[in-house]
Amino acid sequence: MILPVPSSTRTLIARRVAVISAVFLLLVTLIMGANLYLIATVDPLDSPALNALMTQLEQDPGNDALRQQVRELDLLARRAFFVRQWQLETGVFLLVAAAIVLILSLHLMGSGERRLPDLKQCPGLDDPWSAAVRARHVIAVAGVLVLLLGALGALLIGRDIRVPVFDDRKVGQVVATSDAVVDEHQPDLSAAWRATVERHWPSFRGPGGLGVAIGADPPIAWDGVSGEGILWRSEVPRSGFSSPVVWGNRVFLTGADRDKREVYCYDADTGALLWTADTEGVPGAPAELPEVIEDTGYAAPSVATDGQRIVALFGTGVIMGLDFEGRRLWARSLPVPDNHYGHSSSLIVYGETVYLQYDHFGGSRLMALDMETGRPRWEVMREADISWASPILVDLDGSMILILNAAPMVAAYDALTGEELWSSDVMSGEIGASPAYAAGRVFAANQYAQAVALNVRDGVEQWGTTRVEMPDAASPVATGRYLFLPTSYGTFSCLDATDGTLVWQHEFDRGGYGSPILVDDRLYWVTADGVTHVFKAAGEFERIAEPALGEPSVCTPAAVGQRLYIRGKINLYCIGTE
Repeated sequence: MILPVPSSTRTLIARRVAVISAVFLLLVTLIMGANLYLIATVDPLDSPALNALMTQLEQDPGNDALRQQVRELDLLARRAFFVRQWQLETGVFLLVAAAIVLILSLHLMGSGERRLPDLKQCPGLDDPWSAAVRARHVIAVAGVLVLLLGALGALLIGRDIRVPVFDDRKVGQVVATSDAVVDEHQPDLSAAWRATVERHWPSFRGPGGLGVAIGADPPIAWDGVSGEGILWRSEVPRSGFSSPVVWGNRVFLTGADRDKREVYCYDADTGALLWTADTEGVPGAPAELPEVIEDTGYAAPSVATDGQRIVALFGTGVIMGLDFEGRRLWARSLPVPDNHYGHSSSLIVYGETVYLQYDHFGGSRLMALDMETGRPRWEVMREADISWASPILVDLDGSMILILNAAPMVAAYDALTGEELWSSDVMSGEIGASPAYAAGRVFAANQYAQAVALNVRDGVEQWGTTRVEMPDAASPVATGRYLFLPTSYGTFSCLDATDGTLVWQHEFDRGGYGSPILVDDRLYWVTADGVTHVFKAAGEFERIAEPALGEPSVCTPAAVGQRLYIRGKINLYCIGTE
């Protein structure tokens, strides 16, 4: 038989729990206040040490050791920033839990000791003891609410949220203006689409933005210093972090500085610079350039082409369409990207439409523009945080869908109409890695978030894990069996695509911002020192080769036919023998 606990004991326990929870509330509030003070007074993203190194780098741009030091310090600063955000968010949850415990314990205290009524007396509503009890309850609840409101205010202020400048359209509103895998190392493309893009590299990370080459077999050995295995090498007039895009015998890049933003076209057979097109005279172009960091610049987004036209986007918000002879077809200026690193989301093309993910503080959106005229086909406002990721295209039963990665969600849209098909809140932090796709699964991963697999048809999460090193800039690539995750600091992980378990992990001497690409059964990953790591896309790490470019590189290579195109810090390389 279970004996009842005396009311006096329950009251004593409730009183002690109330005291402990109240003290806990006070301590957490003080810690959050101190954290908030640190965020207000010491911004890790605006570190004097980092700014001093950036100034030195501007004076000595050829100092690669200093450049690497800047990158490492910037990474530490971003980590510190997100740790503080995590502390604030965790503190709010702790405060809510403690407040619930405090309220319940106060309620038990008030009801624990009940006395039999004195039948000779009938206290009225103004009984002083009853009023005192009610007053204590009101004060306690009000105090808890004040603490919670203060905590929530600290969280919001700590995030330094800037209200997006949305127009009068609703988020998600479309504005119209005019499973079986045959080969686990090949993307799931319809026969028609495959025939269109085969032997081409039409956008960042190739067909569909998936990082998978079709019908390519580039070399695995070369030496950029001696020239062995190098078909040609051409200097790029202005710096940039856009990756090469290839169609037929044309290779396209962008370059920019504070003076000019330009598109370059090279002959794929000889490396000759065929033409240059700039953004001079674009209506609405900003008179004052947005601030960007040196590792992003104004030419981070890669161009996209449909084989007849090229569309280029710059970090100023200027976007323009050109024909294959470099003649301007159209140009316009989008709202200036409002973010603290600079815009880097690349374009992607399907048919005669170019798509751009434009997620920034000024109002996140997904846009579809006509390649020939630049006129909007549709536009969707998105309730998404700032993102540097690029969209991917997936062929689902003959219908094309766009998949975007930006906190807090991974979302899919109908490429023809812009209708949102599904959205899954699985991301957090600053998103730099684009999604991956294979065998009916959409994969997303990002540092300070997780790696997840979603069903491509409905966005339902199939698995998620935080037990691996997550990408922070470079994007994952997938096969039907494995998911490969790079990092900027050199850790490279292979996960089982079906359940997210870690298959293997390898530590390279250097990491990189460029994304790996899958060519048949092997991966090509260019790290920041210009070394291309070629290894098996398999269940065990197996190194094949490590040819060096001879100069740093932070871009993603393009594999077309028997050739590999890599952009270095100074030059564009074509690797092959014919």
